Formats: sequence, structure tokens, C-alpha cells
Amino acid sequence: MHMAIFKIYPAPGHAPAVLDVLESMKTALASSSDCLDCTVAFETGEEGAIVYTECWHSMAALTSHLRSHIFLRVLEAMEFSRSTPKVMFFDVSEVGGMDVIEVARAV
Repeated sequence: MHMAIFKIYPAPGHAPAVLDVLESMKTALASSSDCLDCTVAFETGEEGAIVYTECWHSMAALTSHLRSHIFLRVLEAMEFSRSTPKVMFFDVSEVGGMDVIEVARAV
């Protein structure tokens, strides 16, 4: 799995526009079988970042998405950031769930 995380720090008054754009991405990517998940969340604290996350089946799918016309929406949302957005990409080799918690707590 390949994960992309974007932290955008909206300039005053621009948070609704950023949210609208990122929420529209969730709808647009829902039909892609290569996109495993797409979420929008708020980070609490002084910086108040909007955190946008995408999970992709393969690096090829992620790369294709980054080159796509639809990804321009994310780039446009990043333009509303009052400071440099944080962009992180991860290559995840294993994914666990409740089973990891159960094993850890069983000790």
C-alpha cells in the first residue's frame, strides 16, 4: 500500500474552500479501484491543519494520480495554505488492525 498525507494550514477565511475541494476528492476517487481510502481530518492545536490522506494499491496508481487532472484540485487547495504544506509519502509493507492490539495486550 502507498500512502500520501498532505497537511494544509488554511489562511484565515479559506478553511471552507479547502474543505470543499478535499471533500470533492473523496467523491471523485470513490470510483477508482486503485484508491483504497481517502480521508479528510482536522488537526487540533494552534496550527489547525487540515489533514488529507490517500491510500493507493500501488505506486504506479499513486504516480498516475499525481499526474492526473483531478490532482490539480489538491494542488489548488495547497495554494490556500498560510505556510508551506507538509507532504509525506509512505510505502507501507504491512497493515495491522485490532489483531495488533490484541497481541500487544495479551502479554
